[in-house]
Amino acid sequence: MNSYFMLDIGDNQIIMNFYPATEGGENLKLSEIADYLNRNGIHSYDLKNINEMISSVNQPVRFKISDDNVRQIEETMDLKITSDGMYAIVRFFPPSVNGRKMDRDEIMRDLQYRKVTHGIQDNTINRHLSNPEYFTNMVIAMGVPPVQGHDGKITYCFNTDRKAKPHLNKDGTVDFHHLDNIAHVKRGDVLAVITPTDRGTPGYNIAGGEVKPKKVKKVSFLQGKNQTISEDGLKLISDVDGYAILEGGRVFVSNVYDVQADVDNSTGDIEFDGSVLVRGNVRTGFKIKCAGNVEVYGVVEGAEIEAGGDIILHRGIQGMNRCRITSKGNMVSKFIESADVMVEGFVNAESILNSRVSAQGDIVVSGRGGNIIGGTVRSRTLIEATNIGTAMGVATSVEVGQDPTLKDRIEEIDLLIKNKTAEVEKLNRLVTLFRKKQAMGTLDPDKVKQIAQMTKSLILTKAEIKELQAEKEAKRVQYEDNYDAKIRVVKDIYQGTRVCVSGEMIILNDKFSHCQYTKRDGQIVLNIW
Repeated sequence: MNSYFMLDIGDNQIIMNFYPATEGGENLKLSEIADYLNRNGIHSYDLKNINEMISSVNQPVRFKISDDNVRQIEETMDLKITSDGMYAIVRFFPPSVNGRKMDRDEIMRDLQYRKVTHGIQDNTINRHLSNPEYFTNMVIAMGVPPVQGHDGKITYCFNTDRKAKPHLNKDGTVDFHHLDNIAHVKRGDVLAVITPTDRGTPGYNIAGGEVKPKKVKKVSFLQGKNQTISEDGLKLISDVDGYAILEGGRVFVSNVYDVQADVDNSTGDIEFDGSVLVRGNVRTGFKIKCAGNVEVYGVVEGAEIEAGGDIILHRGIQGMNRCRITSKGNMVSKFIESADVMVEGFVNAESILNSRVSAQGDIVVSGRGGNIIGGTVRSRTLIEATNIGTAMGVATSVEVGQDPTLKDRIEEIDLLIKNKTAEVEKLNRLVTLFRKKQAMGTLDPDKVKQIAQMTKSLILTKAEIKELQAEKEAKRVQYEDNYDAKIRVVKDIYQGTRVCVSGEMIILNDKFSHCQYTKRDGQIVLNIW
């Protein structure tokens, strides 16, 4: 119990009966004693003397504090309501020894006056009436909090992880038969299930007002082709045999476009919503664009492939510097030669020759050969190869630690800004020249319209530069170095190779074997195994 006091008020004297705190209760603050005395018209007291009398006692003590002549003091209470209206906190102040105590009716009237009508704690009132506690905060009313519900949830019934990597056979070749990164589905398969939204249960505050639970999100399927939603709206069902892919919160299901021979004049370019399987070659000059996976059993020549999923090339690429590959998933290829490759996942190949290969995930060149020779190979996370470069010093560049797509776009923006700035300068010169001639009256009449057109072009070009600068700044915010990135060499990396790690670059002057390059304290670090 907290410490407290009661005043014994007589003729021309006031006695303080002080009761110290018990069982871990709190001691009275001098400021609260002074407030109580002043509030009840008692002014001629010595606060320092009171403090000396009560600060060290552990038993009740009685002492005179004033000669003031005041009337008997009635018991009062102070009521505070929390900002959320869920709790009412009461603090009772004692009457004088012969003063009047509050009864239940008076306490209830005070609560009703403050609009406290619900959740009143009778046990708190009863306890105080039978065994008063003063200068102590007590919960005298509490509301009922709402029961919070939960958002709806979609659970997918197929493998949505498209990062499965191929296994290496004992002979060092890549096993293309067990990638486990294509989610096969059959007609009638349940693709996804919704756990319905629970809106929760409202509560109420101490004034009887309803307290609603936090809003929850309702989910629903973004239905696409070859899918059916069940009557209760809780299941998404495949209508076809094929593949399922999760992309941007939407499930794509399609059967495979199966090309039995080459992609050539007999097929033309292929654009398909699902996945594409080519049992022959993809010939020079043709294009495959699909939302799903691309699998080619033959050779990809100087063609273009754009996939929303993974790309699997069983024989590889002979690109003749005309091949361009882009993928939002992963890429596995027997070899990559004279091609431009950009993927958002990982790349796995047995060799990369004279190509520009970029990936946000790992690039692993292993198996037979495992060589990276010529060109530029870039990954945000890891480049691993058996050999990099050649003893003849073929220009080879390996870069890790920076997002290739962001880097390319920033460089592209810089070039655009440079060109458009030059265009603005040229237009400014022409407009200035024409206006001088106009002011001198030597401008041809047919040139007047050109001034207006050039001025409009000037305004538009400046706006474009401003937009490009804003985009560049936004890209730079996203453009963060990956300090865990590394280049790992199983056998040899040769002199002349350009090595970049998280923005730092060196050109090797010697051959190194069984090594790894990382960045530490702003410098590229070589570790020999």
